[in-house]
Amino acid sequence: MLKTIANGLSELPVVKSVALSGSKTSAINDNFSDLDIYVYSDNHVPFEDRARIFSGFESVRINCSPFEEGDEIIDKCGNVYDIMYRSTEWTEWQLDDVWKRHNARLGYTTCFIYNISTSEIIAENDDWFRSLQNETMSDYPEELCMNIIKKNMDILSGDGSATFLKQAELAYKRSDIVSQNHRLSAILASYFDVLFAYNRALHPGEKKLQGYAHLLCHALPDSFDSNLETAIRSIGTEEYIPAIRSLIRNLSALLERQA
Repeated sequence: MLKTIANGLSELPVVKSVALSGSKTSAINDNFSDLDIYVYSDNHVPFEDRARIFSGFESVRINCSPFEEGDEIIDKCGNVYDIMYRSTEWTEWQLDDVWKRHNARLGYTTCFIYNISTSEIIAENDDWFRSLQNETMSDYPEELCMNIIKKNMDILSGDGSATFLKQAELAYKRSDIVSQNHRLSAILASYFDVLFAYNRALHPGEKKLQGYAHLLCHALPDSFDSNLETAIRSIGTEEYIPAIRSLIRNLSALLERQA
C-alpha cells in the first residue's frame, strides 16, 4: 500500500519526492505509530488528484490536517497513513534559515532538519530531496548550538520579567493548574532544545523525548529522569516550583561543563 501511495503521488508533474519519516523511521519505534508520508512539490498538489489516487482505500479524508496541509487515509488492515504536503521553496527556506543561517527557535529548533535527515525516500523524480539530505549530514554548526542555548536559556530563567520560570511561579500563586501545565510544557520544549543542542544532536520531535535523550546525548543533567518525572507529577502541588527550579538548575550546571 505504501508503494501504491508513493507511486501514485510521484506520477503527478508537480511532485519532486515522496518520503517516509516520523516515528516509523525513527530510532525508537513502536506499534502505535502511524505512517507519516511527506510529499515535496514545486506547486500545490490538487485536491482532486489526491482524492483520485486514494479512492481505493477504506477511509479517505482530504485536507484535514490542523498543522501542515495533509490528508489521512486508512487501508483495509487498519493502517493509518498521514500524508503531508510541503513546497520545495518552503523546505529549502527552513533548511537555509536554521542549518545555514543558524537561527534558533523557542523549542524544537532542529526538528525539521532531523525529519529530513532521517526520511526514507520511497519515490522521487530527481535528486532534489537527496541533495537536501546530504546537506543535513554536515557537522552540527557551532554557531547554531550557541544560538539555541542562548535563546532558550534566556526565556527559561534569564533576566527578563516574563521568563517561563517567572510565569510558572505566577501560575502557582494563582492556583491556576491549567496555566501551570501550559508553562511546564513550554519549559520542557526549551529544556530539550537546549539539551539536544548542547550534545550536538538533532532534535527528534515531541514524542518519546526522555528515551531519545538517553539514546542521542553523550551527557545529561544530574538527576535527569527524576527531575523530569517530579516536575510532571508536581503540577498543582507545592513541589511544582522547586521541581522546575531543580530541572533548570541542573541543566544550567550541565552547560557549564565542557561539551
